[in-house]
Amino acid sequence: MSFAYTLIAAIFPIFAAIIVGAILKKYLIQSSEVWAGIDRLTYYLLLPALLMIGIYHADFSTGHAGTAVIITMAATLVLAAVMLIFRRVITKNTPLFTSIFQGSVRYNSYVLLAVAEALFGSDGLALAIVFIAVMVIVTNILAVVVLNALNGRGGNFKRIAIGLAKNPIILAAGAGAIMNVANIHIPLPIENTASLLKTAALPLSLLSVGAGLKFVLDRHELGAIAFSNVVKLAILPLITGIALHLAGINGMVLAMGVLYAGMPCAGNAYILARQLGGDADVMASIVTIETLLSALSISVIAAILTVN
Repeated sequence: MSFAYTLIAAIFPIFAAIIVGAILKKYLIQSSEVWAGIDRLTYYLLLPALLMIGIYHADFSTGHAGTAVIITMAATLVLAAVMLIFRRVITKNTPLFTSIFQGSVRYNSYVLLAVAEALFGSDGLALAIVFIAVMVIVTNILAVVVLNALNGRGGNFKRIAIGLAKNPIILAAGAGAIMNVANIHIPLPIENTASLLKTAALPLSLLSVGAGLKFVLDRHELGAIAFSNVVKLAILPLITGIALHLAGINGMVLAMGVLYAGMPCAGNAYILARQLGGDADVMASIVTIETLLSALSISVIAAILTVN
């Protein structure tokens, strides 16, 4: 069996599930309330179960995972700073810029979890959880602060802080980390229950990603959409990979940092753009096209990393 075929076999089901979700939303389960319920089930129960059990069993004593997360975060912040400095060069349309900005620096954690497990198994899944636990906080704060500041919206940062503190993904990752570090034993019946629930997390989350795609294209802003796609799917993973390599990071840890940097933009960026004065139509186009193109870009990244 060829390497290319093995790689395709690992990644294809992830994006096939996303497309199936889009088809289900259009032709079979058209109710937005049903998909909203699936989103809540996944977000508040299934994914937290997966994250908590995964990090509870993880062995992070070696591999420089913490350093890799810091470098990945730094690469994102540097890119964000450069974009803000040159925002008038990118576009003078502030709402449009904020959508380009989100599309360039935000990540879809659901896709990362699926890719990590497909390529690296349970060890990769556990490592991906470490990246998510940190980057979810950083990128959410970054996006909200920039949109509030540039669009002149008075943001309630206390409410944002409380929301992050109550985020079920952050809480689950934190609980798993505490139990891991403190060597707290989870009773087997409870662990088995959580393990059962987590098996549904990735399939449902991928279907939900597909159902959330909005197949619209703002033809007047193709340049802006293309710019965001190139930055997110090519430039940011390249910068991150170089930084990790120079820091002496290698193996699966380096691969996870680069893959995380190359994830498509999260779907909730559209909601944030709509709420905080961004260009929601362009944001929808960016999220959809990045998600579809990432099937190719992630395959290329995975192939390069595996060969090297």
